[in-house]
This record gives sequence, structure tokens and C-alpha cells, in this order.
Amino acid sequence: MALLITVVSVVAAVAFVYQSLTPDPRSLGVIVPAGGPLPITADPDPDDPTDMDLTAPPVALAPPTGAVVQQGVVRLPKPTIDLKAQRRVGIQVGHWQTTDVPKEYGTRITAQTGAAFAGYTEVDLNMEIANRMKTLLTAQGIAVDIIPTTVPIGYLADAFIALHCDSDGVGELSGFKMARSNRRGPFEDALLSTIKDVYAKATGLDYDFAHVSRQMLGYFSFNWSRYQHATSPFTPSVIMEMGFISNDDDRDLLVEHPDVVARALTDGVLTFLDEHPRSKLFSGDLLVPQAPLRPGPQATPSATP
Repeated sequence: MALLITVVSVVAAVAFVYQSLTPDPRSLGVIVPAGGPLPITADPDPDDPTDMDLTAPPVALAPPTGAVVQQGVVRLPKPTIDLKAQRRVGIQVGHWQTTDVPKEYGTRITAQTGAAFAGYTEVDLNMEIANRMKTLLTAQGIAVDIIPTTVPIGYLADAFIALHCDSDGVGELSGFKMARSNRRGPFEDALLSTIKDVYAKATGLDYDFAHVSRQMLGYFSFNWSRYQHATSPFTPSVIMEMGFISNDDDRDLLVEHPDVVARALTDGVLTFLDEHPRSKLFSGDLLVPQAPLRPGPQATPSATP
């Protein structure tokens, strides 16, 4: 019996050592550096045709932190971040400094100077609200970055919101709308819905779901698979059209009561942060399914992680 126990113990020990030395096959793959091609399609861009050629090669690019191509998926490694450090929020002022954008954004963005109506400009209203939000968030111990049109490469934060105002040119439409993109962490919907609910209740504006555009869904600031100057896939990111400056009631809210608007957005962001600590936001890698029907160039294999 003693001999049997000894044999079993030895076998178990050998098996343990073997498993320890054998790499987990899920960790193997082809490392793709920042900007390298990935076997997935890029997120849509407003200038893309609605009937994209499904046989075309993939054009998605690896984010600044790189990626690992594995069987059936693309793994985006979670960022290295201090879980106990100060929380950070990025607030983009829509259409601010559009003449300083990088070449990868293309020329169309430089021509997008924002809406204007009744002597008011969108960029000025965006800046007013952004600065008020910064004051409120900073008072709560949050680090805040006021960001122009150009997003820092792979911008990493606990939350990111792009501020915009809309105009239909005639004053008929009213309300606010929001959007987020695909292939990001699992917290985009939570950020959007939290801000949406708080903002609607505080401002009394209706949510204008019918006019959420392709430009919003394909917004460049969080389109990491197309641009290096975009938020990290792990940064919960949304775009917010705060109201129509062409509408008398919406404009009155934005111009005469910016404190109400800023407070509502700030409360939404703070609620999201309270419910999503860093240990939750940055807890694991992001897996993106490959697109097997779109064969294209593959990255040159390198050392496995």
C-alpha cells in the first residue's frame, strides 16, 4: 500500500510539472505590433459605402498596445494600469482644433467646423460644458483631460465622452442622442445608458433615437480598428449630441443653463465610475472574433508571448 501511494504521488507530481511547463494553447498566437493588419474588418467609417465588398482584404489595424492573432479570435491584451491610482476621464470638445488633426484622419474632418445658429457656435458651447464638467469632476478627485479633435494615441481612461451639439437648420428637431462603437470592452452600453438616463431626467429633453447617424456610430475618436489616434479599446467611450442649437428650447437650455447640462453629464459619469471600479474595467483581455470570409495579409509571425 505504501508503495502504491508513493507511485501515485510521483505520477501526480510529474503530471503537475508537465502541465506547468506546457503552455496554455490559448496564450499562443501571432503577435501583431501597433498598426499591423488584423484578420478582422475595420469598424465602419462614415465615408465607407453602405454595400462594402465582403471579399476585400481586412483593413483593421492593431491598437498601440498590439494584438495577438489566435485561432478564431484576435486577443487585445489588457492594459497595464495602476488599479489604485486616481480615476481619469477624457472630455472631447467636438470640432475644437480641427486644423491640427493627423494625416490618418483624412481631410474631411478639417472641414467639419461644427454647427452654428442664431449667433452661437457648437464648438463654443461644447467648450463651455466641458470646462464646467472638469470643475465638477476635479472637485470629486477625478483627473480630467480636455481633448481637442485629435485624440491622443491609444488614449486610456476610466471613461471618455465626446461633446457635440446638433442643428437641423430650421428649428424643428429637438432632443439629444448618443452612440458608441463596436469591438470594445463590455462597458460601453453601461456608460451610455447611465448618462442617457441621468441626462434625460435632469434636462427634460427627449432621446432622439431616430436620428443617430452613421457619423456617430463610426465616430473616429473611438474607432481603434481604423485609427491609432483613438481611445483604447478598454476606455469606455461615447459620443453625445447634447441638443439642437437650432431649436429654441434646446438652445435656451444649452446657452442659459449650461450648469444644468454639465451637472447632468457629470452625475452620469460619476454614477458609472462608482459602479465600475478599475478592477472591473481592466480585468481581462478583449477577444474579437476573426472574419474568416475576408482573407487578407497576415502579420509576420514573431515570438509567442
